[in-house]
Amino acid sequence: MIKQAAIALALLAAIVAALRLPLFAQQNKSVSSVDDLLRSISLRKPSMSGAPDFNLLDPNGTLVGLSSYRGKLVLLNFWATWCGPCREEMPSMENLSRSFGGGGLAVLGINQRENAAVVTRFMKTNGLNFTTPLDTTGRVAGYYRVYGIPVSYLIDANGQLSGVKSGPMDWATPAVIGVFRKLIGEGNSGGTLGRSINLEPATPFPKTLRSRSDGIVVRSQQDTDSEIVGKLSRGEELVPLGKVSGAGQFWYMVKAKSGAVGWVRAGDVEETNLQK
Repeated sequence: MIKQAAIALALLAAIVAALRLPLFAQQNKSVSSVDDLLRSISLRKPSMSGAPDFNLLDPNGTLVGLSSYRGKLVLLNFWATWCGPCREEMPSMENLSRSFGGGGLAVLGINQRENAAVVTRFMKTNGLNFTTPLDTTGRVAGYYRVYGIPVSYLIDANGQLSGVKSGPMDWATPAVIGVFRKLIGEGNSGGTLGRSINLEPATPFPKTLRSRSDGIVVRSQQDTDSEIVGKLSRGEELVPLGKVSGAGQFWYMVKAKSGAVGWVRAGDVEETNLQK
């Protein structure tokens, strides 16, 4: 009886393995096809897998968060106006962005350590309209291990890094546009780039905040080691502009009475007047 049971278990395991093999083969084939597509346009596989999230202000003072682009293919480029190779490729990035018109693709050009006036002037002079978050401290570049610019990352609909390109590139060639259209198509059909996304339920957002004590600092990034841009007095009212998780805790982006805009830890402020 024991021998017969062992034989039955072995047969069952073989049947289960046989049934699962096509699924594994299909998944591996899908991953390989994506890698092959990216290699065909000179993008290599990144050393990291998950794309580090960030929240940065653009030159207009609008908060740009990577997580808000979930469900889209994202071309994330690190650049600066003084970088010749960066300037060389940016018109093609604009053309790529216009080719999709916001349909399934987002182009984000993270500017390195320059101010809003410089970036705005450059974008207007060159007729560029894609989003340009300002990494004024270089912290986000550090998250992505950027050692030279330009460098570009391709991020899939699930927030995973799928390709990287060091140096300039023509992003508007028929080959590149064709590959991006195919990747977006696979995402929309539920392939490798398009698993379902679970969003957290909406919660009431405070209309105003109040500092809990004197000396609370307002920082340039949601990180206790980032630059201090202001200090608050006890009971000072603040206008919340956003709320994110960073460095293991929640942070509010706020505007203080002094006009300073930056980040405070959620535990350092009190919520008042919740909006309905």
